[in-house]
Amino acid sequence: MSERYIDTRRFLAPAETLTGKVQRVGMVILAVIMLSAICAPLLTSYAPRDSVCRPFATPTAAHLLGCNDAGQDLFSQLLYGARISLAVGLSVAVLSTLLATIIAVVAGFNGGLIDRLIMRLVDIILCLPFMPLVIVLGVFFGASIRTQVLVIAFVMWAPSVRELRAQILQIRSSAFVEASLAMGASGYFVGIRHLVPELAPLIVPQFVRIAHNAILVETSLSFLGLGDPLQNSWGSILFHANARTAFLTGAWVYWVMPPGLAVSLTVLSLALIGFGYDASLAPRIRRRLARPIERPAGAAPRPGAVLSVQKLHVSWDSEFGRHEVVHGVDLDLRRGELLGLVGESGSGKTTLSMAILRLLRPSASVTRGAIWLNGEDLLRASDATMRRLRGRRIALIPQSAMNALNPVLTIGAQLGEALDQGGRRPPEAREAAIVENLLSVGLEARHALSFPHELSGGMRQRAVIAIALCNRPEVVIADEPTTGLDVLVQEDIMALLLDLRRRLDLSILFATHNLPLIARHADRLAVMCGGTIVEEGAPTALRCAPRHAHTRALFESLPALVGDRRWQAHADTSGPAEAPLIELRNVSKTFRRRSLGAADAGEHQALNDVSLTLAPGEKLGLVGGSGAGKSTIARLCMGVLPPDEGTVFCQGKDIASLGMRRRQIMSEAIHLVFQDPYQSLRNGMSVRDIVAEPLRIRGERDPAVIHAKVRAALAAAKLPHDGAFISRLPIALSGGQRQRVAFARAVVVRPKLIIADEPTSMLDQSVRMEIMDLMESLARENATAFLLITHDIALARHFCDRLAVLRQGRIVEEGLADTIVQTPQNAYTRALIAAA
Repeated sequence: MSERYIDTRRFLAPAETLTGKVQRVGMVILAVIMLSAICAPLLTSYAPRDSVCRPFATPTAAHLLGCNDAGQDLFSQLLYGARISLAVGLSVAVLSTLLATIIAVVAGFNGGLIDRLIMRLVDIILCLPFMPLVIVLGVFFGASIRTQVLVIAFVMWAPSVRELRAQILQIRSSAFVEASLAMGASGYFVGIRHLVPELAPLIVPQFVRIAHNAILVETSLSFLGLGDPLQNSWGSILFHANARTAFLTGAWVYWVMPPGLAVSLTVLSLALIGFGYDASLAPRIRRRLARPIERPAGAAPRPGAVLSVQKLHVSWDSEFGRHEVVHGVDLDLRRGELLGLVGESGSGKTTLSMAILRLLRPSASVTRGAIWLNGEDLLRASDATMRRLRGRRIALIPQSAMNALNPVLTIGAQLGEALDQGGRRPPEAREAAIVENLLSVGLEARHALSFPHELSGGMRQRAVIAIALCNRPEVVIADEPTTGLDVLVQEDIMALLLDLRRRLDLSILFATHNLPLIARHADRLAVMCGGTIVEEGAPTALRCAPRHAHTRALFESLPALVGDRRWQAHADTSGPAEAPLIELRNVSKTFRRRSLGAADAGEHQALNDVSLTLAPGEKLGLVGGSGAGKSTIARLCMGVLPPDEGTVFCQGKDIASLGMRRRQIMSEAIHLVFQDPYQSLRNGMSVRDIVAEPLRIRGERDPAVIHAKVRAALAAAKLPHDGAFISRLPIALSGGQRQRVAFARAVVVRPKLIIADEPTSMLDQSVRMEIMDLMESLARENATAFLLITHDIALARHFCDRLAVLRQGRIVEEGLADTIVQTPQNAYTRALIAAA
C-alpha cells in the first residue's frame, strides 16, 4: 500500500472516453495555433508590415499565402495576427470570468439586499444591445488593444453571472456547505474551498464561451475598422481585404479564407475543450442499439402468480463498458399478497422494480429474462401497450414524494391528470373522482387545491399513493415509500397500504431496506443481495431460521426494545454532578415565513419553553418525530441559531455573550455530524481534505501536522489511513465508510460534544450497528459526550444514558433510557415504542 497522498482531483475528462478524446483534440488544435503565434518569428522571415513582394502575388514556396495589394506577406500577417486575436480573446475571458465568478459568489452566498442590487445591475446590462454598445464604447474610448479588452470584458461578464449565481444558490443550500459553516468557517473560506471548486465544471465552459465570443467580437470590430490601426489581427486582415478589393480579384482565396478558417478553428477548439469539462461529474453515455432480449428456456406464466419475473438480467452501460447489476432474478407475486423486497442500497431493488415497469434509464437494459403480468409478456409488449398498462393494471408508488410531485401544480390537478389516463370524464364526475380518491387515502377535499410544499411529508406520500391507485391497478410496486418519514408516519402509511390492499384487492411488491417495518406486515420476504434473490420466505421463518448469511446479518442488526443493552450506560449518578456541558433554559424558537405583500405570512413555533442539560461525557438521546424540533435544538447548541426566548449555555457561558465569534468558539467544543453522509461530504474533495477541513478552519497550515492528525482521526474512526485511502473521493466509498469519514472529521479537533443528527437513518440496516459501535468507542475512549438525535427509540435506548422525548416543540418526557422505555408515562412515548 502506498503511504503517499495523491491528489485525485481531475480537471479533464478521462482520456479513454470519447468525451476525453474529443476534448484533447480541441486542446491539440488550440496548442498548435498558440505555438504558431508564439513562434511566428521562427516560422516566417518577414515582418507583417514589410513590403516583400509584388502586389497580389500568388502563393509560392517563399510566400505560402502570397501577398496583399501592398506586397505584404499574408502568411506572416496570419501568424502575427494570431497573437493579437488570442491575446484579446483570452484576456477578455480571464477578466470576464473572474469578475462574473466573484460577483456570482458574493450575490448567491449572501443573498438579501446585496443579491437583489447585483441582479438588477445585471438586468440593466443584459437589456442593452450588445454589438451597438461595444461599437459605441469602442469609438468613445478610442482604438487600442487595451480598450478592446476592457470594453468587451465590461459587456460580457453579465450573462455568466446569471448562470453561475443559479448554481451558487443550489450549492449554498447543500449539506456540505452547512457542515462547513457549522464548523466555524467564514464566508471567504466556504467560497474558496467549496463554492468555487464546485463551480469549476461551469466556470470553465463559461471561460471557453467568453473566449471564443471575444475573438469573434474582436474580429468584428477590427473588420468594421474599430481595431487598433497599428496592430495586425485576424479581424484587421479581413477588414483590409474587404476595403482593398480582395473580393473583386482571385486574391480572396488566400487573403480572406485563411484568417476566417483560423477564427473558426480557434472557436471550434475552445468549444471542444469546454465539451469535456463536466465529464468527470456527469459522464456522457453512448447509447447502444437495442438488442433483442434473450428468452430463458421454458419461460411461461406461473399458476397463481399475478406478476412473475423469470431469470431476469439487467445491465448498465457506461463509458467504460457494460456491467450486469441484476443476475437471473426469479420472483413471483401472488394475488392479494404483500411481498417485501428487502435489500441494502445498491442491491438492485429499484433496478428490478423499474425493469418490471420498463422504465429503466436509457443507459440500462434488460438482456435476458421474461416478465409476466396476468399472462401478458411485458418484455415483448409494444411501447403503446406498456403506456396503456401503466397506471391501469400495474402502478408505481415512487420513492421520494416531494420529487414525484410537480411543485407548480396542485394535488388535484396532478390527480386529475392521472385519472384522465384511465378515460375522460365529464367535469363534475372528474371533480368527484378527485375528492373520492383523496378521501380514500385519508386526505381532505380541500387538499385538492394545495401545492406539494403546503403538505407534510406523510400527506405528500398519501397524495402520491392516491395518484398511483386512482385507476384501480391490479399490481402496485412501492419503491421505498416510507424513506425519510418518521416511525409514526411510516406506520400510518403502512396501515393505509394494508387497508387499500384489502379494499381494492391489490397485490403489492414493497421494495425497502426498512426490515423492521416490512417484517411486521409482509406475507413473504424476498431478500436481495448483490443483484440476486438470496432467500425467500415468511418473515417469522426467516427471522427464526435464516439460511443465508446476509439474511442472518440483517436480522441480527435489529435493536430490540427488551433484553440486555448492547452498550452499557456511561453516566455515573452516584458522585457529585458535574457542571453541564450544554444547558438550555426555557428556550423558545419561532420561524416566521415572509412573503411579498405581507410582513408576516405565517409562523411555526419549533420550540416552546424547552429546558435541557447535557453533562460532560454523557450520551443523551433526543427522540421524536419529524418536525418535533430536534434539529432546531442541535443548531441552537451549535450557536448557528439564536433563541427567541431563554438562554443557551455552553460550559457555563451564555453563548449570546460570545459576540461575533460565537459560531467559531462553539464549533471548537461542539461538532455536528449530519444525517446524510452522501450530501454532507463534497464529492470533489479527497478523504484527506474532508477530514482536515476543521483544522484548516482553525488556521492550521503545516502539512505534516495536518497529515498526522488526519491519520489519527481516521484510525479512531476505524478506517484505513494509508495514502491510497486518504486519496480517495467520497464517490469511491460506501455509505458506512462515508459516515465514518464524517465522524473522523468530527474527532480530528477532539470536540467535547458530538451532535449526531440521525446519523444512521440514511444507512442500510447492517451498517447502522457499525456506526453505533463507532460512536460507542469514541465516547468510551475519548470521553466525548453525544447528543443523539433520532426517531428510533429502540436504538436510542441501547446507546444513550438518558432520553428526552420531544413532541411539537415541547419535552413531554425525560429520564434514564431504560426507565423511559420500560415504564413510559406519556402516550406519545408509548406510540413511539409501539412503532419501533
